Order: sequence, then structure tokens, then C-alpha cells
Amino acid sequence: MSDSPANLSELFRSLGLSLTIRPVDDDDESWSCTLTRPDGAVYEIDAVSFFDVDPETGEEWSVEPTPSRVMSVLAGGDVEPDEDDGGEPVDVTAETEAAVRAFLGDGAYDLLLELDEAEGS
Repeated sequence: MSDSPANLSELFRSLGLSLTIRPVDDDDESWSCTLTRPDGAVYEIDAVSFFDVDPETGEEWSVEPTPSRVMSVLAGGDVEPDEDDGGEPVDVTAETEAAVRAFLGDGAYDLLLELDEAEGS
């Protein structure tokens, strides 16, 4: 691939994915995300929250999902412990990895991991 995507947004576009987001009813800071491939296959994320942080003050605020943020979630980046889980680290399970790999394809999944790592997630 001579025109290999250089970042997560480019990978999203190169795969022809579309993203549909909806607020989660019982959580003002969470979103339900649906990724759709050109062939109609879908990958659902039931609830996810995204935050930006002011590097000087450490102040956080909720932000809407973007293709690159959602792609980072697929790579297992930007995953933090849920307060309900006792603050334990959250790992992408083998089942989740297999589902994402099946949705994106092996080559795209491997590239996703490389790009996510390069972007510092």
C-alpha cells in the first residue's frame, strides 16, 4: 500500500467506514457508537465517554466522539477503568479483539494498532 493511512482519521476514511453516534439515555457524558462498513456490516459500542484535558490545569470536559477517537477505542487505547469496576485496569479481551479484527480485517486491524500506538494512546 503506497498510500497507507498515516493516522486514525485517514484509516477510518480509507476503510470507507461511517459513524453514527447517539447519546446514551441515562448518562449525559456517554455515547452509543455504530461503525458501518461499505458492505453494511456493523460494529456497535454500547456506551463510551470521551474527555479532553487542559494540560496546564488538568481540567477535564466531555467531548463528542470523532472517527479517530472511536478508532482508538477499537484499538484498546483510551480505555480507563470504570468507577463501578473498582478502578481496576481494563484490558481489551481476546473476544473483543477478535470481533474488531473480524470487522476491520487483519491488515487494517494491525495498522490500527500501529497508528494508535504512534498517536500516543
